[in-house]
Amino acid sequence: MFKLFHKGFTLAEVLITLGIIGIVAAMTLPALIQKNNSIALETAFKKAYSNLYNAYMMVIGEEIPVYVPNPTEDRPDGDPDVNSQFAQAVYSKYRKIRKISDKEKTEYKKSAKNFTRTAVMGSPQCSQFMGGADAFITPDGSALSIVQNCGALWFTIDTNGIKKGPNALGHDIFIFQIPRGSKSKKLTPATTESEVKCDENGQNCGYNDTAETREKCSHTSKSNINGATCAAYAIQNKCPGDDTKTYWECLP
Repeated sequence: MFKLFHKGFTLAEVLITLGIIGIVAAMTLPALIQKNNSIALETAFKKAYSNLYNAYMMVIGEEIPVYVPNPTEDRPDGDPDVNSQFAQAVYSKYRKIRKISDKEKTEYKKSAKNFTRTAVMGSPQCSQFMGGADAFITPDGSALSIVQNCGALWFTIDTNGIKKGPNALGHDIFIFQIPRGSKSKKLTPATTESEVKCDENGQNCGYNDTAETREKCSHTSKSNINGATCAAYAIQNKCPGDDTKTYWECLP
């Protein structure tokens, strides 16, 4: 009569196997998380941009003037207007949850980062970040601000809202514009933005336009508003500086 022997794994073999699984997981998990985050950001961008474009096109169809001078004593050229008629008309096409308060704007700005997420975002001088008087949060969680300034109408969107990260230019914060006098009245990605730099005391401010800060959608730019011109790359799904990757694959 034969006896059957059932041989199991030894404790050492189990520990070795678990160790290998742990190493593999540690190597692959960050990449999977990064990929999922990139997919989520891409989806949010497409939705927020589509909503903005549709609202913009409806207002264009109503033939509301895009850019109307609003002269003041300080600015007789009539350039700045944080709540222009065109802006109000675009806002009206959305279902809004609520306006963004001044306190929220201040806290949001302190948390926002540049494209490489290595520095707190500076102050985009033309788009004024979320400076629009009626900047608001939409039902899908995104946020929108429109400001007339610097010879254009500027649209800033946070595709997943002010409470959800990463709150970084070129990741979930994007800037669009309609240039003053544009015959096509076309909503275009921002191609330039002004960056102001001050001393440690917040005084002696001037435009920061050095060679290392001029590019504002780059993995190497030293601009504190690096990412301000990334919307064009996001729409085309092209990685700035690397043709082998898509835009969302190459986010820093």
